[in-house]
Amino acid sequence: MSDSNLNDDERYLNDPEYRERIRKQFVLKSDRSNASKGDKSPSSKKTKHAVPRRSVPKMLVGIFGGIILVSLIGLAIFISFLVQGLPSIEELENPRTDVASFVLSRDGVVLDSYFVENRRYVTIDEISPHTINALIATEDHRFFDHWGIDMRRTLAIPYHVLRGAPQGGSTITQQLARNLYRSIGREVSVIRKLREMITAIQIERNYTKAEIIEMYLNTVEFSNSAFGIEAAARTHFNKPALELNVEESATLIGTLQAVSFFNPRLNPQNAQRRRNIVLMQMNRHGFLTDDDFTSLVAAPIALDYQRPRQATRQSRYFGEYVRLQVSRWAEENGYDLFRDGLVIRTTIDAHMQRHAERVVEQKVDSLQTIFVNVWGGDNGPDRFMPRYQEQFPHHIDGFLMESGEFQQLIREEGLSREQALQRLRQNRELTHRILRSRMRLESGFVAIEPGTGHVLAWVGGTDFSTIQRDNVSQLRRQAGSTFKPFVYALAIDNGYMPYHEFSRFPVSFRDRSGNVWAPNDIRIAPGPEYVSMRESIARSLNNVTVRMLPELAGAPGTDNLEDLFPAARQIADMARNMGIRSRMEAVPAIALGTAEVNLLELVNSYATFANNGVYMDPLVIMRIEDREGNVLFEAPPQMQQEVMSPLTAYTMIDMMRGVISGGEWGHGTGIRFRNMGIRQDVAGKTGTTNRAVDTWFVSVFPHVVAGSWVGGEDARIRFPQGSVLGQGARTALPIVAEWALRVINDDNGNWSFDAFTQPPGFVPDPPRDQRPQPQDSDNRGRVDW
Repeated sequence: MSDSNLNDDERYLNDPEYRERIRKQFVLKSDRSNASKGDKSPSSKKTKHAVPRRSVPKMLVGIFGGIILVSLIGLAIFISFLVQGLPSIEELENPRTDVASFVLSRDGVVLDSYFVENRRYVTIDEISPHTINALIATEDHRFFDHWGIDMRRTLAIPYHVLRGAPQGGSTITQQLARNLYRSIGREVSVIRKLREMITAIQIERNYTKAEIIEMYLNTVEFSNSAFGIEAAARTHFNKPALELNVEESATLIGTLQAVSFFNPRLNPQNAQRRRNIVLMQMNRHGFLTDDDFTSLVAAPIALDYQRPRQATRQSRYFGEYVRLQVSRWAEENGYDLFRDGLVIRTTIDAHMQRHAERVVEQKVDSLQTIFVNVWGGDNGPDRFMPRYQEQFPHHIDGFLMESGEFQQLIREEGLSREQALQRLRQNRELTHRILRSRMRLESGFVAIEPGTGHVLAWVGGTDFSTIQRDNVSQLRRQAGSTFKPFVYALAIDNGYMPYHEFSRFPVSFRDRSGNVWAPNDIRIAPGPEYVSMRESIARSLNNVTVRMLPELAGAPGTDNLEDLFPAARQIADMARNMGIRSRMEAVPAIALGTAEVNLLELVNSYATFANNGVYMDPLVIMRIEDREGNVLFEAPPQMQQEVMSPLTAYTMIDMMRGVISGGEWGHGTGIRFRNMGIRQDVAGKTGTTNRAVDTWFVSVFPHVVAGSWVGGEDARIRFPQGSVLGQGARTALPIVAEWALRVINDDNGNWSFDAFTQPPGFVPDPPRDQRPQPQDSDNRGRVDW
């Protein structure tokens, strides 16, 4: 380009008059060009104007401005995306951690827990200093010097990566950020790391170093599904976090790097190597002397492992009952039982509960062996309980048809029910396995404090993992002879005296259709025809109990069945007033225990006798607290209802003493209770149902009423008819007696030897020769109360 052109361009840019002259010349030249082409309408065409070239500085400003604008928009989008994964200010100030809720006994022992993450929050004062030292030495030895991010460690990450030995750069605070705020995520990315670093800085601004350590050790996951140091200490070493020693602390902190690989229960060698590395770090940073380090690295890991779920297989039944009771309250009040760290304090006595669980498990195991043997034994697939199979073949077919294998044959192979059943019968190994799993005895046990209604022990079964039905509160079976005290209490309350006599021979009644109801005792022992009510209840005589019905119905001497229904209704009312809440059919047979009840209500109704005739609802939950100990719920005062006079209640206790101690006629059905070693003042009642399906026993001490049920897991299972095994005195009674003996012999057992207090007005039975004759029945009258 020539110098003249450069000068023209410069003049064009700086001289406005020159620019105007050039523009006019350009327009004139364009008009002439159009005229030479014959364009007659130049005004109809668009006029092209000369466009001068823009200056270079302005173009650069525009380009850079655009780049900056796009960059700002991108940065804004990036910051917006980054902020979306950060915790809010409220979350920073009030971090939420899932904490397990615990069910405690009245003496503070954990009975069960509910959790998504097995965690129990503790303060830093409740954590062993050795644990804190091990954590700092291993995870972040400059913890007290940085402000959330260890820049030396962070900047060294690329160096370690390039040399093929990558190391983590996260501080304890950064790890806490991940644990507390799941929105940060755990993927390996720059975004996640930035979020983690920003959150760590914010945590350091809001909390002290001690608070950060406390939160970290309460949120981090250890081996065996233990979340937090307290759960880890109790799971691995069966002790609180405060009591952890140096090597135990090093073991737990060592698992943080890889909870499965360094699991001390599953991989003890890996765990020991990792523990020694932690001990080495503690030694290196001054938390451990050389001598201590040398001695500790040679020691093996000594675990005292406890399952993460604190409940045993037996107390899980009680825990589930509590969960069902609390769930509705929690929902109505905005609490999450599995996340909010509630503490549910119950009435259970831990020592009584522990003995009850062990006795039920041991006794049922023993009874199961006897039960199988009495039906012919277990002689392999071809001869499993042969006498039972011969006597009840329809039971066996029923168990097979209820199996999953039977349903699978029908569903997948299209077999008919008969074909599927035949196929199972041919597979003897499978049939043997199914029958062994179904022909099981089960049991339940509960103990109640009569003066308060407090439930002291509760065992709903032998193994919650296989059978979830609670044999204390959910199972309903015929009460058998344990229902008879309601009949006798009705008689006493209506003026009959314990020495009032009835014939012990059977009697029959006929309804309008001519059908005969003729219950009777299995056998009638020799002796006088007339026996007292006291002897009758002690020996559990059906014939005498039935003969009482016409008297209670106000129709003495009747043989019409319909005349007995008023007595049946009164018996049902008495049972209902004393605590039986199950539906009862008020028919004459109710006197012999045809009503189906659960163990809890039966035992609690007997507590009314021990509580001077005052009924109280059974109480399980005393109060509920939040994780800080604030009381959220407290049980209101127990409702008390006097349902019989103290004199009637004591008279019944005195009559049921004969079940255990016997009398002038001989021993009662519960003499075994005394023979097993119970020597104090106690009453009770055995029970066996028709067809030997269910067996019961309830004992009544002044300070505790305890009862047990034993029967088949399935209602079709039964004991051999007429055998001693099918009696409550042989199955249920030993469970209660053994439990009482173990609690009595426990130095920590809360047991009383006080006798029952005799109320004013009680008169012992007169000598036999001074008693009214059976025909003299005009001395009856309702007891005043």
